[in-house]
Amino acid sequence: MDLRRFNPTVNAFSPSGNGNEGQPKSTTSNQVSAPPSPYLEARVFNLEEEHATLCSDVDTLKELYHGLSFSIDKLKKGSWPVNIGPFHEADLTRSHQSAMQFKSELEKIASEVHRSVNSCADMHKGNGTATTKMNGSMPPHRKAPSVASNGTVSKSLPPHLRRAKKAETSPTNGTDKRIADTSEFNRQVTHSRVDSVFQQQMVPAAVPSPPESPTTVVEADLPSNLKELSLHKSWKPHYLTTLPTPRSDVISNIPSVNMVTFHPDFIHNTFDGVVWSPGLRFVKGQGPCILKNRTYYLLDPKTEPFLPKEPGEHGAKLTAFFNKAPEEEFGDLIAEGSSSYEDVPMFIMVGNRYVYFGNYSQTRWSDKLDHDTMIAKVPQHIKEYWATELTATGREQWVTEELKRHLFKKPEYEGRLYAALDEEATVNSVKEVELNEKMIKDVKKYAEQLREWEREANMRVSMIKEDFIMKAFERADADDPPALRLWWEYLQCVDWRKDFYDLLVALQSRAPEQYLK
Repeated sequence: MDLRRFNPTVNAFSPSGNGNEGQPKSTTSNQVSAPPSPYLEARVFNLEEEHATLCSDVDTLKELYHGLSFSIDKLKKGSWPVNIGPFHEADLTRSHQSAMQFKSELEKIASEVHRSVNSCADMHKGNGTATTKMNGSMPPHRKAPSVASNGTVSKSLPPHLRRAKKAETSPTNGTDKRIADTSEFNRQVTHSRVDSVFQQQMVPAAVPSPPESPTTVVEADLPSNLKELSLHKSWKPHYLTTLPTPRSDVISNIPSVNMVTFHPDFIHNTFDGVVWSPGLRFVKGQGPCILKNRTYYLLDPKTEPFLPKEPGEHGAKLTAFFNKAPEEEFGDLIAEGSSSYEDVPMFIMVGNRYVYFGNYSQTRWSDKLDHDTMIAKVPQHIKEYWATELTATGREQWVTEELKRHLFKKPEYEGRLYAALDEEATVNSVKEVELNEKMIKDVKKYAEQLREWEREANMRVSMIKEDFIMKAFERADADDPPALRLWWEYLQCVDWRKDFYDLLVALQSRAPEQYLK
């Protein structure tokens, strides 16, 4: 029986060996195939990882497509609530263009993924192998190991599969190619460095890829009117929602159709008056006045976004500072028992004419807006309007004084006070006299501080610019310089005077060529 032996010191297998150890080996050996290269194992391992990654990407895109389709269906059916802040205008043309651009980008991403999956489309057959054109923007964690022309594995091979470096052999006829991807849209999700050059890869022929997922579609038909999207624009301060609606007899006085509007010149010529505070006018003079409390509102929705939408509704206006009440200075002009902020006629600009909305009262003291409301509810152009008004060179003196007190804190008196008098003593003691003298010195020192503050505050307030006011709107409440917040002035409709309205209509009709053209 023939015995076959393996000699660990040689690489060839000798089938002619026998059981006698002393017998010399045959000098002739039969060659067999070399042991399998570690490249094959590494390549299979990397292909499995790459296939799993591609499958995950395809599943993610499918989920994104189905989610987007479901959202679009809900939007078309009107069951998806859409909320925006008040008075934010939307450009439908720009929104449509953005949607179409998003659609194009999704399709390009889907095409990119399918091009990676369908790698057989980029295969070049040669010598029983396939050469894959690698994408120039492929992230490092998805690159296959580089293989030299002699079949050795480069450093990109995983550590547990690396072997000792083999001696390099002479290159074959097939020299390495470097392929750069020049596609314009090449987006891969990665945070690592992306190489732009890859070596030629020798891989087995790829298996057929799964069919492409449906193309993502964004509907081109968008509603032409934002009201169809049920956008909520009617946000109001909470206090207004707690007010009761006007009485039925008040509402019945309001004309349902053909309400007469009033020319701005007619309002000014009829009532005259001076601007007492933002939006409020006061009629001076000793003569008779058709307004009981000599005040009326002239308001513009362009600068007051929270006014009533229709006559008889409640609303609110904004203000930065408050002037003193007119009756504090002209108490003799206002009828006894009336107030300059109660039962005041309100005229709101609609188009280029004024509409009588009713008589309004401020039934609650003003509330200051917080930072969130200033940012989320007050439109940007309103804050810019107030920045312009507060920095205007022709602003009222009382506005300048309020700016000084708010932005530049007045020093407080921290000196001594008069010594307490002893009820039993008939004359001041020596100690009391000394304390009073020290107090007089402290008062004089404080007067000097006030004089210095007045001089510096006047100079600083005269240099305030719009940018300073805009930054003050953004500051925190505890900042220094202090933040600036607007105030609510709540306006509750208490009456709609038909006799007052009819009187104004009759007066305006006397000069149709001046007021009705």
